[in-house]
Amino acid sequence: MGDVRWSRALGGDTECTEDGWRAYPPEWAEQAEPLFQAFLSSGGAERSHCRRVKISTGDGRESSVDFLLLTSVDPPGRDGKSRVLPLRRFEGGFQTHPRRGQPHPWFLKRVADRDSSDWLNNDFFFRAFSQVMGESGHRVEASVHDIFDFRWNQDFRGREEAEPTVRGGVMYTEPVGWKKFAIRVMNCFEGGNAWLRLDGSPGEWAVAYHGTNVQAMPSILTGGMRVGERQAYKDFRDSRTGERIGEGIYCTPSMKTAADFAPVWSIEGRKLQFVFQCRVRPEAIKRIHEEVGRESGAYWLINDPSDIRPYGVLVREVETE
Repeated sequence: MGDVRWSRALGGDTECTEDGWRAYPPEWAEQAEPLFQAFLSSGGAERSHCRRVKISTGDGRESSVDFLLLTSVDPPGRDGKSRVLPLRRFEGGFQTHPRRGQPHPWFLKRVADRDSSDWLNNDFFFRAFSQVMGESGHRVEASVHDIFDFRWNQDFRGREEAEPTVRGGVMYTEPVGWKKFAIRVMNCFEGGNAWLRLDGSPGEWAVAYHGTNVQAMPSILTGGMRVGERQAYKDFRDSRTGERIGEGIYCTPSMKTAADFAPVWSIEGRKLQFVFQCRVRPEAIKRIHEEVGRESGAYWLINDPSDIRPYGVLVREVETE
């Protein structure tokens, strides 16, 4: 068999860091390799009879392997649940499947499953994104999957207005009428991904919206938010603490307020707006206005740019006269 090794991502995430991958025992790899070569010899197609196989785990149980998607469903663990685990193959110390730098087949499958069938799909969004970047003087050279992680897209169009909920201990209102295209942020910050949680557990950050001219998107996506020149409320006092607001980055918990700051772009015959959905460290919020009970929308200010992280680009079509 030579120096061939197979590994799996224990957490089920193809994009996890290297310490999230574990090698299968040599006995498992010895069974998998001839079956994988048979799959390749058959053409490696979706309908290949060699695509799905069973491999013994050595304890009387089996893994269900899909060579096309490079996944394995291992026997249930202590919690009694089975998980789909992405696979990687190495030969001679080099990753051969999928080739390093290429998206994992399981990642692409999850992206496709999440995509919408109407006009506002991933392809249209990236064309629109690339167009507005180009018109702003910034050519998009990175691949779509280097910038975005469409597995975490959310479509809020067609939803009924819901009662506000809570993120990071702070009121959160869904962006009804918009679709979120997720920015690649998982495993990109020190301290892990707790800031993205949705269950109110420790480390979860609040949600805010930031409406801005599209010309600012390239710098925001590559270097994060930056303090602007206009600081109209710097000498105001925080509505709760009485502290001076100071200088920083403006955002809002109100989707409507953020949309007021987002210009309209004409793209392929449609009028579109773009707004950043962000997470902000709750303790860092300076409240120019109190968000509860303010129907016209509240302004927040974040003094330190490291306390606000864009994690989605929201898009909606608007009607204009």
